[in-house]
Amino acid sequence: MVARVPGDDSELLRLRAEVALLRDELTTARTAQERFETRLAKMRAARNEAQKSADVLSAALAERLRIDGSARGRKRSLLARRQGAPTAEEQRELELIRSSPLFDAGWYLRHYHDVVRSGEEPGLHFLRHATRPIRAPGPDFDTARYLDDHPDVLDEGVNPLVHFLLSEDGRGADRYPPEV
Repeated sequence: MVARVPGDDSELLRLRAEVALLRDELTTARTAQERFETRLAKMRAARNEAQKSADVLSAALAERLRIDGSARGRKRSLLARRQGAPTAEEQRELELIRSSPLFDAGWYLRHYHDVVRSGEEPGLHFLRHATRPIRAPGPDFDTARYLDDHPDVLDEGVNPLVHFLLSEDGRGADRYPPEV
């Protein structure tokens, strides 16, 4: 048998407490590392999405410049040929959409790459194609929610943002749905 020396128990307790403290510190460090890795993964995904958007926009701009360069002297613009000129009613609605803070052409193009690739003017595209598929005109207008709240809009064939802007609730509004 090993003889016990007085005071050894206190040293053992101190060492056990130190090991427990080190384990806690290690757990805290691992948790912090996991949070960091999660944030890093989100940042990488956002960077990749931004790069994808930049690539699409750059390619579309290069194509647009190439086409516009070869189309000099023609009467109608490239966008008018691709989309067809707006009717008088569409022109009024288009001006309403463009003047609203709820329509953000840059945001629209960044989120709907098919519009960029098509070369269509974003405001006119949204006016004509807001519901097939459902698209938002910007970050502050939830088209799907508006259509859920106002199902008659689809039956009337009215653009949801135009309907909202012409309604009493839409006058001076800076978002839909409004913040509560």
